[in-house]
Amino acid sequence: MNKEILENINDLFDSYDLFGSNTVKIRDRIKTRFPDITEETIKETELYIKKEFGTYCVKYADIIAEKYKTPFLPKSDEAQQEIGEYVKECKKKYPYFDEKKNIEIFSAVCWLANR
Repeated sequence: MNKEILENINDLFDSYDLFGSNTVKIRDRIKTRFPDITEETIKETELYIKKEFGTYCVKYADIIAEKYKTPFLPKSDEAQQEIGEYVKECKKKYPYFDEKKNIEIFSAVCWLANR
């Protein structure tokens, strides 16, 4: 993975970009931010964001959405502790994605699953 892209990975997508037709926005942001990037690197970055990181973290977000059935992140102490543990797991596997990005994904999944 391109080091410069990894260092800027959080700026290349919004949590809702991982779902539905919004996924094209990731490609547009990559091209805008790195105009000289190769098509191969764009595809590699898209896969890393959507398929690897996204799939891994969304599985934990799905657990929260299913368990608490709210269109927002639950606020109870138990839920916040559980979310924190899942965010740590995501951060451990994908350290370039910041905690805020993980929490945004959890929030998006709760919204999409329970609205």
